[in-house]
Amino acid sequence: MKWKTAATRRAYEKFDQAFFLSSLAFGLTIGLVSWRLISLPPAAEGHALAAATAIGYAMGFVARNAGRPKLVIGQVIACLGLFAVGYGLNHERFGHLYVAMLLGAMIANIYVAISLYKNIVSVYYATVETEFLAHYDKLTRLANRFTFTNLVAGAIEKDRDKPFAIMFVDLDKFKDINDTLGHTVGDAVICEMARRIQACVGEVAQIARFGGDEFLIKLNQSDRNSVVAAAQHLLTTLSLPYSIGPNVVRATASLGVSRYPDHGQSVEELVKKADIALYEAKQDGGSGSRIFDRNIENKLNEIRRIETALRAGIENGEFMPYFQPIYSLRTHEIVCFEALARWDNPAFASVAPSVFIPIAENAGLIDEIGAQILRRACAAAKNWPDNVGLAVNVSAKQFRRPAHLFAAVVKALRETGLSPKRLNVEVTESLLISDPTATRKTIEQFALLGVQFSLDDFGTGYSSLSYLKDFPFKKIKIDKSFTDTMATHPASASIIRAVSQIASDIHLDVVAEGIETEEQENMLANFGVKYGQGYYFSRPVPEAEAAAFFHSPRRAQNA
Repeated sequence: MKWKTAATRRAYEKFDQAFFLSSLAFGLTIGLVSWRLISLPPAAEGHALAAATAIGYAMGFVARNAGRPKLVIGQVIACLGLFAVGYGLNHERFGHLYVAMLLGAMIANIYVAISLYKNIVSVYYATVETEFLAHYDKLTRLANRFTFTNLVAGAIEKDRDKPFAIMFVDLDKFKDINDTLGHTVGDAVICEMARRIQACVGEVAQIARFGGDEFLIKLNQSDRNSVVAAAQHLLTTLSLPYSIGPNVVRATASLGVSRYPDHGQSVEELVKKADIALYEAKQDGGSGSRIFDRNIENKLNEIRRIETALRAGIENGEFMPYFQPIYSLRTHEIVCFEALARWDNPAFASVAPSVFIPIAENAGLIDEIGAQILRRACAAAKNWPDNVGLAVNVSAKQFRRPAHLFAAVVKALRETGLSPKRLNVEVTESLLISDPTATRKTIEQFALLGVQFSLDDFGTGYSSLSYLKDFPFKKIKIDKSFTDTMATHPASASIIRAVSQIASDIHLDVVAEGIETEEQENMLANFGVKYGQGYYFSRPVPEAEAAAFFHSPRRAQNA
């Protein structure tokens, strides 16, 4: 109970004390009267009636004062205990039976009183906890979104001219913490995150847990410099290592900001725009903050429009492969086609794969789109000569769900009848860096099926030569940036030559990307590069045009 004043509390304590003493006196009176009755020599029926009356009163004590166990125990002992002593001292013929009955009733009533009290306390605390959880978060004990909404709405109603800022903050890639270390560690990280937020801004802000690893903050400041300083301090603090038992968790945080009244007049609008700014901060790579502006909102609305269309496109089968040939620089024959994603929707014809694929990845749609393209590419390749392979790109997000990817590949090969040996999967170095053990295991699983792997965009990342030793690749693809600069930068030419020699020594094939001139083709051939692709040979083309390559000599399609 929350006391409004000390006087109220003192008054209640006096009443409680008086009630206790008067109730105890009542029980004592019943006991003494009963004792007096049995000290006289009435008939046995009178004794039985007196005993039953005392027991009845004792049961009444238990019922009336169920929430006061000490009082009930005192009353029961005063009433039945004295009565039992009276019977014992009276030496009545059946006194020992009455004594046993009274003492048994006394013990039973005390037990019932204690049990009732425990139940009352249990219900009380359950009610209090239920009431608490209606307004506060169970894990962090911070306000929940309902309470936060009411708090901010109240602040706006109280003073509509007083500016403030809303911050929306969460950890980057928090799901990975739960997936790798378990939800117990994840919960501990959230609790520590809440503690750090309180330590950083608790004196000038109201804080709530929005859900998961997301927190809302009402900062009682709104000028840009103060908001930026608070955001930077908060992100720096949240990015410090989290020591959780034997685990040291390293994570970064992102933060979005909206300001009242500039960005909205209601709580919902301010939270929505802080969330939009948070999304933009994450799109920029995370570990940063953004303040909402209209350009961010327009960009997000376009992303959501594309995402909605992507979902419809999956249902309508709008995703298909275009094919770019890979040639032997020695025989000038096609050895493979690389399948590249295209979206066949006139309303989104101008949306490049470099735009819609990241949106599909973030929306969790890339698996379905990838499976749709893979099946159509395998079906097309089935109609090519048996010595022509099919190369497909797999995103990092697809590869991090190996069981799903493996099932999609097996299904496409089974339904189309394409030999696994003709399929080549291209992966980038980012996969090897993030989780080399899991990546190697997945590649080896595909290798057992007969599927080959290539290392794509070699030279753009860490380009560790150990990758070529530790992973069962069949090809490496030299990034277009080296092809573009090899004629003008001797270092690029030397790197291509060296990589080609190393690959030859360890029995790997090399494919050069981005060939656009005959001069580049000849230089690469002289460097020992076996295969090449690029606009000099052909742009990516639809299935029907790809099939035409087998009925005509090699041709350039530079248009």
